[in-house]
Amino acid sequence: MIQKIKNQNTVCKAFTLIEMVIVLVIIWIMLMATVYMSGDQIQKVKNKTVKESILAEMQSRYSRNLWSSSIASKMYGTMEVTFSWHENKIDFNYKSATWESIYSYAFVDRFEIKSISGIDNNSKSVTLYYYPYNISCKIWTGGEKEYQSVTIVARVNDMKDYCFVISKNNCRLIELSESKCKEFTEDENNINIYNTKKLWKELKHLH
Repeated sequence: MIQKIKNQNTVCKAFTLIEMVIVLVIIWIMLMATVYMSGDQIQKVKNKTVKESILAEMQSRYSRNLWSSSIASKMYGTMEVTFSWHENKIDFNYKSATWESIYSYAFVDRFEIKSISGIDNNSKSVTLYYYPYNISCKIWTGGEKEYQSVTIVARVNDMKDYCFVISKNNCRLIELSESKCKEFTEDENNINIYNTKKLWKELKHLH
């Protein structure tokens, strides 16, 4: 009788140990999944932060230009904003009425201009010319031709692409949706001026 009770106790202890192992395995799996998801979410937040900083910088400069014609206590006649391929910066250059540079600033962050679409294939940069108190601007590549709109693809943290479109009639940097950006960047060889104009027309009713 005593031996039987001992055997029962042994069985109970064995089952308890197995249950503990199973619980530990489940906890470990959940912990690993949480760590992976947390790392992915952190990276997404980092990417979004850089993207938002680009939009905020452009919007801040754009808004200031609408109500002021001075920078660093000096009057300017033109604000030039230049995007260049494979650069991790946006150049701002303020010039006087006689085209003298009076203030320059480079906005730098963890991004690279991957491509500029809607312009001449030989051009490696595009410059936006803003004039004080005007919502519109001119879009040039340094040549003789003025463009109606351009689309800029910025790669953030070497992994995530964001697409932005700018039209000369409303020179604000507008982000394309993720689906449109993916569609836009799938085949860069087919990107042209027509596609950029088409994208802008599709966005006009949203803003």
